[in-house]
Amino acid sequence: MEQRHQEYLDYYRVRMRKYENNSLYAHSFESEKKLFDALSQCERLEDFRAKVEGENLALNNAVALVKDQSMARLELYQSIKEFVRARAPRQILDMVDGVHSVGELTTKVNETEVKVGIEISVDQLTWYFYSDFIALENIEVWQTAEIPAEWQHEIRREWVDETIAEGRKLWQNTVLPESRKWSPEWQFDFNLIAEDRHRRLIPVPEDVVQRRIQQFKTYRGI
Repeated sequence: MEQRHQEYLDYYRVRMRKYENNSLYAHSFESEKKLFDALSQCERLEDFRAKVEGENLALNNAVALVKDQSMARLELYQSIKEFVRARAPRQILDMVDGVHSVGELTTKVNETEVKVGIEISVDQLTWYFYSDFIALENIEVWQTAEIPAEWQHEIRREWVDETIAEGRKLWQNTVLPESRKWSPEWQFDFNLIAEDRHRRLIPVPEDVVQRRIQQFKTYRGI
């Protein structure tokens, strides 16, 4: 066996063993094994190219890796109830066996991830709610704290009214226009706050969340 042939054989053996006994990469291991076996059976290195092309080994190898990665990501996202993020690996798995070239596979995977990436960004607009907690808490304190009489008008009225007016102005002039660049018909969906992927980021009791929702509606003029 020529030295270069042996070097290729060693290379594909290492690639195969990288996935061996790894349950996350079962398809990749089988694919890499087929490549290694195909090369092992070739008397000449030149014969390997014909076998790779004739049996679609390169495409099958790429498909196997994408399939393993997508299955692992889908399982993870489902387990933590990240249902929007789970759309990309699910859609990739639905189409991956139907591609006819590595180029087509790359294009479709990228297109899917970009499309779902926009959906993730839109879903994360829900974060406006809990990013406003400091402002909502300040308003609540100004409205309920014991304040000397001479300061009540300035604090209870001017501070509160100015803060709310600024919050509504920012919502109308900045938040909505920027958000609708991602989704033209976007409106804040209060139902999403209760979804696990958002609710777990808000470390306060449910009664506080419900109170903050009403305050948020007032603050942002929704």
